[in-house]
Parts: sequence; C-alpha cells; structure tokens
Amino acid sequence: MVKRLTKESILEGANRREPLYVREYDAEVVIRPLTDGELSKVFAILGNIPIKEDGTPDTSKIEVSKNLDALRLATSFGLVEPKLTFEEVATMKFGAPEYIGMKILELSGVTGPEQAKKKD
Repeated sequence: MVKRLTKESILEGANRREPLYVREYDAEVVIRPLTDGELSKVFAILGNIPIKEDGTPDTSKIEVSKNLDALRLATSFGLVEPKLTFEEVATMKFGAPEYIGMKILELSGVTGPEQAKKKD
C-alpha cells in the first residue's frame, strides 16, 4: 500500500532526519534532505543536466569528476551527524561520500531508489 503524503511531511522539509548505515565505516550517520538553495549549489557544479522522460536528472551523462564533486557537496550539506565540511568529506574512504551523497539526493527527491541501488 502506498503511503499518503501529508501536509506535515511536506512542511517537514530539511528538518527530516534519517539514519544511514555506511558500510565503509561499519557505522551509521544521520542525513537530511537538502534545501532548494543547497540543491541549486550542487547542480551548479554539474552545469547543464540532461533530463530523463520521467523528469529526473540523467546522471549517467554527467562528467565523472563533476559528479563526484557534486556528491561530495551534497554530503557536506546533508550530513547531520557527524557534520563535515566539503574538504573533510573529500578525505573520507573511497565510495563513502558518493554513497551518502546519493542517499541525500534520494531523500531530497532528486534521484529515485533504483539509481541509488545501482550505487549500493
């Protein structure tokens, strides 16, 4: 059964918090969705983003280095516990910031769960 969207869920926005298990560290972090302003900064790194038929960004056609920087920025914005700067996120174990960033974008409504599963 599909969950019904409530006004409270809509207004919760960036105040929503979710735990996320990060395999590379065998530990949980806490993430939140990004605000429109934060998403604008993430997308600014990517430049023009092709859109798929369903209206979601086609991340498969984005330069890898730009994609990695965008995911690291998303991670630095959306990581609540521990709170890390962009520079600190860049020092994490390989794969961790990208995985966290994809989950944050998914939580923000930018990517679907099927794209995040490809990264898992």
